[in-house]
Parts: sequence; structure tokens; C-alpha cells
Amino acid sequence: MRDVAGVYAVSDVHVDHEKNAAWVRALRRRDDVDVACVCGDVSDDLDALEETLEGFKRAAFAEVFYTFGNHELWLGEADETRGTKDSKAKIEEVFAMCARIGVRTSPMKVCDGLWIAPVHSYHHKAFDTEPEVAEAVPPVERVMNDFRFSKWPDGMDDRDSDDVARYCDSLNDGAAWETFLRSIERGDRVVSFSHFLPRLELLPEKRMLFYPKLAQASGSVHLRKRVEEIKSRINDGDMTHVFGHTHFGWNTQIDGVRYVQASLATPKEWQKRPRSLIIGNWTNAQPEPMCVYTKARSLGVVDDAKAMWSEYYAKNRRTPEDVELAPHAREFVQRRWGDRRLESNGADAPLPGATGRVK
Repeated sequence: MRDVAGVYAVSDVHVDHEKNAAWVRALRRRDDVDVACVCGDVSDDLDALEETLEGFKRAAFAEVFYTFGNHELWLGEADETRGTKDSKAKIEEVFAMCARIGVRTSPMKVCDGLWIAPVHSYHHKAFDTEPEVAEAVPPVERVMNDFRFSKWPDGMDDRDSDDVARYCDSLNDGAAWETFLRSIERGDRVVSFSHFLPRLELLPEKRMLFYPKLAQASGSVHLRKRVEEIKSRINDGDMTHVFGHTHFGWNTQIDGVRYVQASLATPKEWQKRPRSLIIGNWTNAQPEPMCVYTKARSLGVVDDAKAMWSEYYAKNRRTPEDVELAPHAREFVQRRWGDRRLESNGADAPLPGATGRVK
């Protein structure tokens, strides 16, 4: 088993934006034995997803690991033509494609003492346990496109239950996961990754967000249990978990696990709010994903990589009980949805204001 020189991770590649597709085509060709972790939200187009994962392989990564995001589960005309009946079936097609081209979707020991573990997941509303902000904003079902473009079989509710989140979590079960847990030893290092958030602390408080209900479509308590299950078998500081979805740079350590987000996001976001995306020296101008492990520095390679929001919370206590929007968020919310106080939080609540039409 060859020593791995580096592990590189990126989320939210969104190759439907040509600049991001060009970033994949221009990936620096590897001279060492390196591993890539692609943390979901590549494209809703299965052909574009395959081409992107092949792009990482063409860059000579020794292994490419992947988990799906919410965008991969959207259904479009190509899926209808292919006969894909729902998002559950599309996950099966994604996994079959990955197996065919040699992209890993299960945990694997890549060299002595180093494991890579993709953790499949999906968001559910109960992940959000913090109070609502005082201002009225539309319910998550009317803002997040997942509820429009994903389709689940009868009996799988993605709105008011965790049915879909539990199903996606169950995709981790199997021989590879059991072997992984059984084989981890104290002193091993683990790079795990997901698309969604395993902890609410990895998202700014509601009062800071342009869409304060974002947490209701961002994470999973089942994912957190998976991360904690891995951590219970190794030492503090020997695990890094990479996540994505929210398009914020992040680097923090909680309960002995380092949590990192390096999101390629969209070109427009890098133009409008680069400070909230940058992590350390990594930006969308780098010719490779962010390095989260090296043979020389192990997982400590990201210790000094600062990110705006995680630095804020390193210095400021989280206060979710403060339900008054921060000025930057209030200005956006009032411009987008009007100026009303929260009266109803139901999915059928009327949009708060004449400017609040969400198709």
C-alpha cells in the first residue's frame, strides 16, 4: 500500500457555471499519490457529474471519493428521458455510474493508518433546534428548490419528517461501513466528508443569514451520529470532517473533530462576498481542491487556515436566543420579503409582503 502524500477536498463544484467547469478542466495534474474528496453539489445533470468526476481522475488523483448533494437529486428533462422515476432511483444511478468509472463511495483505507470515509446524508427540518427570528420569512418549502425539483416515492416525506434523511443515512450501512468501524485503530487518522452539515454550530445563527430558515434544509442529526460513531474509535485530533452545502468557508474544532468547508460555490458569490468563502489561502483561483492532509503534517496542515465565520465564533459566543436580525440581514429580508413580524410558521403561511413572491 503506497503512502498517500496529500488529501484534497472541495464541495459545491457547481459545474453548470462555465467558470467552475473550466476550473475542473484545469486541475493541476498530480505528481504525487494524492486523494480527492468531492463533497457533493456537482450538477443535477448525470452526464456533467460523470464528466466532472472523470476530470478529477484525469488530474491523476490516485483515488477519487464522492458523495452526492441535493443538486444531484433534482430531476430534469434528461432524467425524464432516461426513465428516472424519482430521486431515490437517481441516487442508485449515481452510485452505479461511480462504480463503473472507479470513483469510491464507501470508506476505504488508502494507506497505513489513514482512512477516507464518505458519509451519505440529506437534510431534514428537525436538524434546526434554534428559535425563529422575529421577522416573518417564507417557509423553507417555498424558498429551497429541493422541494420543487426532487421527487421521492410515495411514503417518503421530505417536508415534515426525516424519512428522506433516514433513507440517505441508511445508504452508509453495509459491509464496507462495518469493516471500516471494525478496523479503525487508535492512532489512525480519518478524513470523513459529507455534503450536509453534521452540527448546527457549523452555520451562522439565523439572525446573521439572508435566509434565516436555512438551517431547516442544511443538516442531519443522523449524519452527526455517524461522525460521532467514527470519532469514538480514534483519538482527539485524528479526525477531520469536510462538509459543504452552505457556501461558507469554515475551519473549527469541536469535541476533538476538525470541521472544514472549502466550497467552490458560484462565481457570483466569489465576486460579492469572497471574505465569507475564503479559508486560509484557498480560493476558487487555486488550481486544486483544498489540502486537508499531508504526509509531512498529517491533519495539522489546516490548523492555521482561518475562515471568516468560524473565526467570528471563535471569539463570540453563539446566542441563538437573540432573534432580532443583524442589520445586513434585516436590510435584505425587508427588501426581498417585506417588513412584517412573524405570525405563523406553517408551510402554508402567506408570504410576508408584496415583494415576497417565491415561485
